[in-house]
Formats: sequence, structure tokens, C-alpha cells
Amino acid sequence: MTPPQQDPSADSLDAWRDYALEYLRQQLAEAAPGQLGPSAIFDRSPLEGEGATALFRFQTFRQKESREDCVVVVGRTAPNYYPDYGLNFDEAFELHLGTRFMLVMGVAQRSQPPSGEYDMQKDARLIVDKIAPGAAIDDLRLATAFDVDGRLHAVLRCRVAGQEVYIMAADAPHGFSRRADLPPQVAYRLHIGHVLRREPSPDQGKVR
Repeated sequence: MTPPQQDPSADSLDAWRDYALEYLRQQLAEAAPGQLGPSAIFDRSPLEGEGATALFRFQTFRQKESREDCVVVVGRTAPNYYPDYGLNFDEAFELHLGTRFMLVMGVAQRSQPPSGEYDMQKDARLIVDKIAPGAAIDDLRLATAFDVDGRLHAVLRCRVAGQEVYIMAADAPHGFSRRADLPPQVAYRLHIGHVLRREPSPDQGKVR
């Protein structure tokens, strides 16, 4: 399966659509879609060695009685597909970036840090106070954690002022996700991709 020579663009979108369909036939066999839906093109990537990317929506019937909405990603990147999760195209692209970051960096999920190694109560309080000083934090727990080149990236789950959220904490780029309906691993990848897209471009000195 050879990708089109031309980067994803309005002129080459049909070729990339065909490539994405072939990729899905290899991955999903009889559950692969016969056609793809709406698309979006991102003309650059913040990841070194990667570039223009095309995303297509599709539906698969991996379970005969259940339709699943998905997004497939192709272009100057490793192809992949994901459940839709109700994400818009920008968010789906960020999920892909976060996934690629984890794969390239060899990010490993880790068990709960040993007692005394990490004070999540203190960390959550410091992070919340940056945007909502004194807001109530209830039912705080560690949703998942990752080892990123020897550093702890923690995903905390709690209610902040009554709203269920994830907090990206410890050595991870700090932030929040209101998508508490997502698995914590997905919320983390989405957050990392969002951060990557907003890092200053080295060549332009602008925010992507």
C-alpha cells in the first residue's frame, strides 16, 4: 500500500480518500466502510518528521447490531483510525497527535505511584487555584498515570465546583478536561495533542 506522492490538499484529496479506504480494508476486513464521509485537511504538524494530514469520518459495523462512528487519519504521518468520541476535526487531529507522541516517546502506562511519592491532593489544589481559587475539589482520585521519559504524567479525576473533570497533573503539561465521559487515556492524548499544536513554531515564532 503506497501513499500518494502529493501531500494532502484539495487537489489530492480523492487520492488520499482511496488510500484511506485501502488502509481500512486492511485493518477492518469485512467491517471496513465502502465509502468515507466528511473530511478535513491540516497542512502541517508540530511533530518532527510529520506533515500534512487528512482526516475522514466513516462508519463501521464491527458488531453487526451496532454502528460505530470513527475517524481515519492519513497523510505524512502513520495512518490510524479512532472512535469518533463526538470530537470535531480539530480535536480528532489533536487526539492523533497525542497518540503519535505516546508511540514515538514510548510512553508507558504505570501503576499508581508508591505512597508518599506523589501528593495528588496538594497538586490538584495548586492547579485548580490557578483558575478557580478556593473552588471545592471532591472525590479526587488517580484515573491513570504514565511514565514519560522517567517523569510522571498523572491524570486525576474529581469534581471541581460540582463538575466532573480530569486534571492533567504532576509533570504533565497542566490542564483540565471537561470530557469526563472519555476514558482517561483518551483525555490525556487529547490534551497532549492540544498542547503540541499550541507550542510556538520554531521557524515562525508563532502559535500553531
